[in-house]
Amino acid sequence: MRQTKLVEALRQMSTRERSGWRQYVHADFFNKHQALRNLCDLLLEHAPQFDHDDLGKKVLYRRIFGAVEKYNELKINNLISDLYGLLLGFLAYLHWKSNPLDEQYHSLMALSERNLDKQAANVHARFHSLLQQRSDRTAAWHRDSLRYWETGEMLHNRQPRRTAGEHLRRQAEALYRAHTLEKLQLGVAMLSRNTLAVLGPEETPQWQYHILETQYDDVLAAELPATEVYVAAQELLRNPSQESFQDLTSGLFRHHQLLQKDELNALYQCALNYCIRRINDGQPEAYADALSLYRTLLDRDLLLQNGRLSQWTYKNIATTGLRSGEFDWTEDFLHTYRDALLPSERDNAFAFNLATFYFEKQDFSNALRTLQNVEFTDITYHVGAKIMQMKAFCLLGEWEALHSLLDATEQFLRRNKSLSAFGKTTNLNFIRIVRQIQQWQERSPAVHRGKKEQERLGLIEKAASLKPLSNKDWVLKILEELR
Repeated sequence: MRQTKLVEALRQMSTRERSGWRQYVHADFFNKHQALRNLCDLLLEHAPQFDHDDLGKKVLYRRIFGAVEKYNELKINNLISDLYGLLLGFLAYLHWKSNPLDEQYHSLMALSERNLDKQAANVHARFHSLLQQRSDRTAAWHRDSLRYWETGEMLHNRQPRRTAGEHLRRQAEALYRAHTLEKLQLGVAMLSRNTLAVLGPEETPQWQYHILETQYDDVLAAELPATEVYVAAQELLRNPSQESFQDLTSGLFRHHQLLQKDELNALYQCALNYCIRRINDGQPEAYADALSLYRTLLDRDLLLQNGRLSQWTYKNIATTGLRSGEFDWTEDFLHTYRDALLPSERDNAFAFNLATFYFEKQDFSNALRTLQNVEFTDITYHVGAKIMQMKAFCLLGEWEALHSLLDATEQFLRRNKSLSAFGKTTNLNFIRIVRQIQQWQERSPAVHRGKKEQERLGLIEKAASLKPLSNKDWVLKILEELR
């Protein structure tokens, strides 16, 4: 039961949403089945983790139907399925309710179908008022504008005396603008996707080229200012350069109010990916650009989904801050956004990134102490923590502790079946080269200086050619410093 679609969805919902769902399930209009209400209440007793033993199917069945009735697997499965259906209905309602224009539109159409044209006209006016109150001018906004002019034409045609109106012309304009923005948006998405997956000519749909050939001119810019941002994003993806990067970021700064959250995230991701490519190409100055983007995203509340921040975004921001040398800002970020992490991920993510913060400041004792305070359940954090401990022991010259940790971690990696083949190999290679550094250091007092230097250069050559190798830059840096 704890791994069902129903429970997985409930874990991702806020306390307020779960409370609203309970009211939904208990409302006669949506559900009259008492067993479903009971199951809902029993589940919510164990929110937000939903990991209690009482969530076993047999326990739930007994609590709902009593100890006398014999357990029926099909019956409890059907009950869970029906309750999941009620959850989907509730989530659909929340999504529909999130856009007031949808509610107005469907109210207008319902009134019109019943020939209540006067009431429909009042709702139509309200629709227009809500439309104008929005600050964005996205394709979705122009689609809503199209609906406004379509329903206006419908109501106009019902009048006994019809006059020439602007409805059809405005419908055409709204459709053109929505279509233009959607083409540009889709063009950016395709270019971005193609940087990750290489398609052959026979796999590339011909209409893609027409989408990417949308021309940008002063007329289009005046009508649809948001097109400037999409054209800049396409240019950055086609011809990456600092100039096209600046065009995109400055366009986002000027026109961010015209775009919705999901569109802004996608466009900012284009800019971030450019910074990541520069970093991977050995341009550490790109960290500062990436941090500036992350700070903007945080200031505009674009990274949080339902009040939650992804643990991996949390880690990426912390890493970017540390690589930029912004230690005070990074420490403040780690504490400020700790509670925005999912409760199930919070301890691991916070401890690991705080330990990384201490490590980068060369406060190795605090880094090691922080890592010892948490039992890492996620394999990524578990392996990352062990590697950080190895680095600290190596820098502190704690060779005996390092020796034991190397052996234990190697055994763990070889036995673990959840790591990919690449992940296992790159980390085992790291252990291999660090063990050789340890052995070289331990015997160095008894080795002639010339031979010691020759061995060091040999280790550098070996590390440089070893592929794949986790933390290769760190290994080469350490070997350079251990002259």
